[in-house]
Amino acid sequence: MKKPRFTETQGRYLAFLHAYTAVHGHAPSEAEMQQYFRVSPPSVHRMILALAQRGLITREPGVARSIRVLVPAAELPPLDGDAPGPRGPSDAGSADDSLERAVIVEQTGRQVVKVMLARAIDIGIDDADSLPMIAAAADAVEKMVREAGIAPRSARLVRKRVLDIAEKEYLRLCREQDEEGDPEEDAARFRELLEPEDGHG
Repeated sequence: MKKPRFTETQGRYLAFLHAYTAVHGHAPSEAEMQQYFRVSPPSVHRMILALAQRGLITREPGVARSIRVLVPAAELPPLDGDAPGPRGPSDAGSADDSLERAVIVEQTGRQVVKVMLARAIDIGIDDADSLPMIAAAADAVEKMVREAGIAPRSARLVRKRVLDIAEKEYLRLCREQDEEGDPEEDAARFRELLEPEDGHG
C-alpha cells in the first residue's frame, strides 16, 4: 500500500493554504492560519517547517505570505472546515466558510466560461456577441464572491483569474479552428471585444 504523501492534519493545512491563495492571490499569514485552526503560534510555525521539509510547500525565508503549495490541487482533501479545535455557534458564517464558498464560486465560474465559449462556436455565435457574455459571467462571479464575504480587491482578482482562463480557452479554440491564425491577433481581439462590458480596467 502506497504511503500517503502527508498526514490528515498536514492535508488540512495544505488545503487551506491552496484555497486561501486561490481567492486572495497570496498565501495566508501564520496568524491567519493560527486563527483558522485554533492552535498556538508555535504549532503553526512547526507545521510550516514540517511541510517545507517534506517538499509539500516552498517559501522564501523572511518574505511574508510567500508560501506556495507544491501538491497538485487534485491530490488535496476538500476544504470542509473540519479543522481541529473548538467551534461554537459564533463560528457560523465565519471567514473560512466565506473562503470555501468563494473557492467554489471561482471554480464553477472557470468551468462556465469554458463551456460558454465552446457552445458559442458550436451554434455559431459571433465573437462580438459571445465575448461580452463572458465578461458578464466574470462580473457575476465577482459579485457572488463579494456576497460570500470576500474583500472587493480580492473579488476583483477572482474576476481577473476567470477572464484569464477564458482567454486561454479562447486562444485554444481559435487554434483548433485555424492553425495558421495569429495568437497575438486572437488575444487582441479577445480583449477588444471584452472592453465594452469591462469597466474594471
